[in-house]
Amino acid sequence: MKIVSNRPTITRKELEAVLDSLINDELAAGESVKNFENGIAKMIGLKYSLSTSSLTAAYHLIFKALEIGDSDEVIMPSFFSQAPLSALSMTGGKAVLVDNEKDSLFPSFDDIKGKISEKTRAIVIGHLFGFHARYQGLEEITVPVIEDISHAIGTEIDEIPAGKNAAFTVMSFDPAGIITTGNGGMILTNNSRHYSTMKDFRGNGDRHLHYDYAITDFQGAMGSSQLAKLPDLISRRREIARIYHESVRITPHKTPYQFSDRFAYQSFPVLFNVSNEKIESYWRKSRIEVARPIEFPLHALLGLGGGDYPNAERLSKKLFTVPLYPTLSRRDIDKISKNIGGFI
Repeated sequence: MKIVSNRPTITRKELEAVLDSLINDELAAGESVKNFENGIAKMIGLKYSLSTSSLTAAYHLIFKALEIGDSDEVIMPSFFSQAPLSALSMTGGKAVLVDNEKDSLFPSFDDIKGKISEKTRAIVIGHLFGFHARYQGLEEITVPVIEDISHAIGTEIDEIPAGKNAAFTVMSFDPAGIITTGNGGMILTNNSRHYSTMKDFRGNGDRHLHYDYAITDFQGAMGSSQLAKLPDLISRRREIARIYHESVRITPHKTPYQFSDRFAYQSFPVLFNVSNEKIESYWRKSRIEVARPIEFPLHALLGLGGGDYPNAERLSKKLFTVPLYPTLSRRDIDKISKNIGGFI
């Protein structure tokens, strides 16, 4: 049987939570959604939380709260999720892209700072694949920072919950996430005015024109169930990642960072030191699905050449992820680690 690249971790508890909501006819966003929002806010330590139907919807609501329009700019990494770029396209704002540092998943603080102009209305940063981006000094900038912790939910950076220090924190609950509600997202902030604006635009009633971005109560019930076992999910991911790191160590290939029990390991990325044709052939024969997690960086989606974004361009072509998720069996893990170590 083929080992797929990713799979959500759904247990009997999630099924029971969803079934209870359906039995009680709880479909609209209600008590279960509010409990889920409160649970996330308490974990991170921010006052206001707002669930959304997708990560793109979360970014869109933030951009609406910031009143971003045609003459405004938002700085974001080129090697990143499409969500902020898609949301920005609905506002008329312009994306200002930043390349990664060499041999890093993230741009440097100096590169981000150098892109700031009088038109800059927000800066997007994120923690790809569960690894932490570090931007000391970014908190001193007056431009609002949007921190995407989709891949780092439940982790800490210097003993502070990921996402706590940003003007806005966003996260995704898609099927490949650390926790999932099938799809969905969430925004957190300490700003009551922005929260009120975003809540009105999200919609959960008929008092205002809105985008209908709310999630259902059975999604909220699933999310709360997933949140309750988050420490165990992350612990399992770290356990698997440690095994993979040992296998990579004996090969000519490399991972972006050494093993650390601080990372969430939403995925296990590897830079394979061979051609893509050989990569795809080797893993296909092994019946193990590997994936290029960001095949189309944002500069490519905007029709820009890779010359100004060489590091993002290289990662989009050479970075692959091997399967890493809590429901992998011991037999699967052994097979994957053996194939990593044997890929020379």
